[in-house]
Amino acid sequence: MTVILLMCILSGCGSEIFKSGTETEKTLKTQTEEIKDHYSYKMKEVWCTNGNKRIYGVLYLPERKGRVPLLIYSHGLSDTHAKGELYATSLAARGIAVYCFDFCGGSDESKSDGKVIDMSVMTEVSDLEAVLNSARKWNAIDKNKIVLAGFSQGGIVTAITAARCEENVAGIILESPAFLIPKEAHDLFETIADIPDEYYYHFLMVGKKYFEDIWDYDVYKEIGNYKKNVLLMHGEQDDSVDIIYSEYASEVYENVEFYRVKGAGHGVVNQMPEETMGYIFDYLHQIDIF
Repeated sequence: MTVILLMCILSGCGSEIFKSGTETEKTLKTQTEEIKDHYSYKMKEVWCTNGNKRIYGVLYLPERKGRVPLLIYSHGLSDTHAKGELYATSLAARGIAVYCFDFCGGSDESKSDGKVIDMSVMTEVSDLEAVLNSARKWNAIDKNKIVLAGFSQGGIVTAITAARCEENVAGIILESPAFLIPKEAHDLFETIADIPDEYYYHFLMVGKKYFEDIWDYDVYKEIGNYKKNVLLMHGEQDDSVDIIYSEYASEVYENVEFYRVKGAGHGVVNQMPEETMGYIFDYLHQIDIF
């Protein structure tokens, strides 16, 4: 895969969090006193390719010697790479690189190639596989310490990709994963022939392919092929993806830490950052990423 690194350090952005790692380091020091090592980091625009499509992303790279671990963040439906900012700033300040990217056709605001009408869970799995294969070749990255993390639709995409690429994935973090999508397709349409060319689904106009690609797919049968440790977090008040879908996933995985986050809805990391980032730090220690 072709990887083009544009050494574009975004020091001129308006938000303080984009100017340096300083504010993030202060926050982490307050929230987790046991963390003593902090790193400054730089942000670089990094393009990957999947076939003839270009994938846009931002790499948060800590300034430290040697190859560093990497977390690849996958956003949810209608989101962009910006959704992973809290992961990126928190972990980069701890010495772990983070790559947040836009799925092809993942939203109307995506900077990657592709159209929403052509996007599906399975096209996003293909995108993530391409990103993973590219990242393994980056000079700054320890290819044996790559973790995948995903929110909502990015969670189901992460789970499927990890099952198919287990050898190259050291761990996975699933945040409110949307394992309901295959069932919801059948709830919406009686037969595959009933799926329209376009359908307004969770605030986004998707195409027929979105539902066709997962019509006969058993997500739980495949994700259980990932045998390494899994971190699974889900809000107890999630009204977008019922926690029952993660409860079932926790029974499918052989090695899983499952946290039911009280008081949280859809998207536990941004709603309960101190609690959930604590789970993430502990998990990454346990699988020897730190």
